[in-house]
Amino acid sequence: MIQTPETRAALLALLDWYVESGVDAMLDAAPHDRYAESLRPVETPIAAPPLAPSRSPPPALEATTRPRAAPAIAAPDEAARAAEEASANANTLEELAAALAGFPHAPFRDMAQHFLFSSGAAGAPLMIFDGAPGVAEETTGEPFCGEQARLLDNMLKAIGRGRESAYLAYVSPWRPPGVMSMTPQQLAVFAPFARRHVELARPEVLLLFGEAPARALLATNEPVGKLRGKPFGVACGAHTASGFVFSGLDSMLKSPALKPAAWRDLRAAAGLLRS
Repeated sequence: MIQTPETRAALLALLDWYVESGVDAMLDAAPHDRYAESLRPVETPIAAPPLAPSRSPPPALEATTRPRAAPAIAAPDEAARAAEEASANANTLEELAAALAGFPHAPFRDMAQHFLFSSGAAGAPLMIFDGAPGVAEETTGEPFCGEQARLLDNMLKAIGRGRESAYLAYVSPWRPPGVMSMTPQQLAVFAPFARRHVELARPEVLLLFGEAPARALLATNEPVGKLRGKPFGVACGAHTASGFVFSGLDSMLKSPALKPAAWRDLRAAAGLLRS
């Protein structure tokens, strides 16, 4: 094939589209048993000769450039059961964050640059769940910092709250590639960690923004539109909180007509807060 500047630009654009769509592997004509391949031992790379003492890299740089072992592959049911066990063994928020960060079957773990667990005041009576970090958060490495977060800050301000009196978290602490929505199998892995997160944080009121938090914490397949406008008792282990479902923050930014209903539910949620 003769490559011209036009065809090269088209091929690069196609590759960019693949990346944004979540494609992370090439396929060939021969079938592969990925489950069998995941059980094979990972070959230890041959160590390079040591550098002279004066040229040795600092320990921090060495740690960040060491190659990561290939993630284990598990069937969806096995991954969900492993998530239940790993989350149940965490007794503090710090332990839960470490368990999720190191969970080998977590979706998107090897696709995103940043692990963004939470923001705000842990243990606050008001807890907020969003689905996953956005582009701004993935770019900066700071949770809840983009345009959607500014909308959320304005909503909190309207009921006399702020980051210092609310606890913010994600169902997935890693940004999914492109505009990918979480599948039921992926949510089944994140849901045990989200429920344990609520149980350890012990909020009085939960605000759930979008489909992923609603499905993970309410165990329902109902669309968000049918869940808005009424409180739910959200039972997470030994703790139960009052939960309200909202349209996603990105949806409210794109469709201001959703904001009046959100304001109604926000006032109802604020009325349940004792402190």
